[in-house]
Amino acid sequence: MKLLLISVNQSFKNGLVDISVLGIRHLSAYLRRIGHKVNILFLCKPYGKKENETEITQTIELIKKLKPDLIGIGLMSNHFFRAVALTQAIKKNGGLPPVIWGGIHPTTRPRECLNFADMVCVGEGELMMEKLMNNFDEFRNLKIEGLWYKDGNKIMEGEAGKLVPDINILPYPDYDLDNQYILRQGKIFPLSGEILKQYSPASVGAHRLMSSRGCPNACAYCCNSVFKKLYAGKHLRWRSVDNFIGEMAEVKNKFPFVKRFKIADDNFATNNIEWIKEFNKQYKQKINLPFYCNVSPLTANEEKMDLLVDAGLNHVQIGLQSGSDRVNSQVYHRPINAGHFKKAVKLFEKYKGRLTFIVDVIVDNPYELEEDTIETINVLNQIKKPFMVNMFSLTLFPGTDLHQQAVADKILISGDEHLNKEDGMIKSSVLNKIIYLTPRLTRQKIDQLTNNRCRFLTRFYINALYFAYTKKNKLPPIVLKLASKALKRFMP
Repeated sequence: MKLLLISVNQSFKNGLVDISVLGIRHLSAYLRRIGHKVNILFLCKPYGKKENETEITQTIELIKKLKPDLIGIGLMSNHFFRAVALTQAIKKNGGLPPVIWGGIHPTTRPRECLNFADMVCVGEGELMMEKLMNNFDEFRNLKIEGLWYKDGNKIMEGEAGKLVPDINILPYPDYDLDNQYILRQGKIFPLSGEILKQYSPASVGAHRLMSSRGCPNACAYCCNSVFKKLYAGKHLRWRSVDNFIGEMAEVKNKFPFVKRFKIADDNFATNNIEWIKEFNKQYKQKINLPFYCNVSPLTANEEKMDLLVDAGLNHVQIGLQSGSDRVNSQVYHRPINAGHFKKAVKLFEKYKGRLTFIVDVIVDNPYELEEDTIETINVLNQIKKPFMVNMFSLTLFPGTDLHQQAVADKILISGDEHLNKEDGMIKSSVLNKIIYLTPRLTRQKIDQLTNNRCRFLTRFYINALYFAYTKKNKLPPIVLKLASKALKRFMP
């Protein structure tokens, strides 16, 4: 059976697009291994932009050329309207195969998605798609776990999907570029190693991969809170060191432009100490490249960090989310407080010169009070500088505990907010700008700005600094130099 998988990728502010798309690549590899023919199309557009008429026409032409029996579209909530437009164009053309949607948004809103798609994959896709494609002509007579579909005007609800119990049985993600295509600069091209090299994170010589599926936590804003409700049994699963290192070695040999690895697990340090010891040994022997990963303040202990840094870890991403223990505990349902975070950051200082880090912070939370945000600034301002901060505007995604709470409290601005919002769309508030400036200014200066933020001149100064830093690479050097002198003279 033939399947065309379409990924609606979103470009970042710098114009780069991450086409690692592990979910679709894993699914393609799995289905190809059991005998199905799979092609992948990466549709890459800036946020808020849909495919134009010419790009839609090219997509339809590719579908007719490949002649798939089924078309799969993978999407998140902020890709919804693109997926709708693409699906409608496929159906309008006539004579083309049915369309199935998969991903976190169809998992949380299957009924909404079935207004447009013929089928929906709810949850993890490998086992459901295997059963569907092996029994496509008679799938209506089967109760396929994780599959919802339309029978006329009636929606047929599938039972809860099944997780792959041992993820070591899965093949490595599909990077066989002979069966892949990409939309770039308005045209669809066969994907090549040279094109892949130009895309983020490959554009900086990185390659993205994961050693596990799932997360030990179920934070109220996160899709993991949805998955833990959806699945009974063990949600968090790990790969063996041999399996994980094997994928890295294959990638390193196939793509010489890869100079480091981005380990995209929700929390790489959840692996136990014996696993990390074996990883340290094999990574140095077989890979020996820098890598970076996400860690939790609860799992970043000295023994694990010593082994990871020794293996080649040179950058970590760590979540503070809020400096307010009230918000982390009562709103986000996170078992992590500011004390845990500060202890982890203190540990990172041990590796100065060998390890950098970036801190994740969630802003624009309707449940967060001004004093909560100031606590976040104060916690960040206690960290030795320089460091980096990642600011994410809170999106209330459907299915999460926080979305349900916001619906109950009637504080959602729009029922479709999750479809129209990008997490980088930060509100232009004074406190948000101070958070952004905190890693860049002295502790004393941040304290001054925070304490005097209501004064007109201070707000002007904050806005001027924020503008200068965010536009630093776009302004002529002479303008930056004059602005710096003016600010120092009039706003000491």
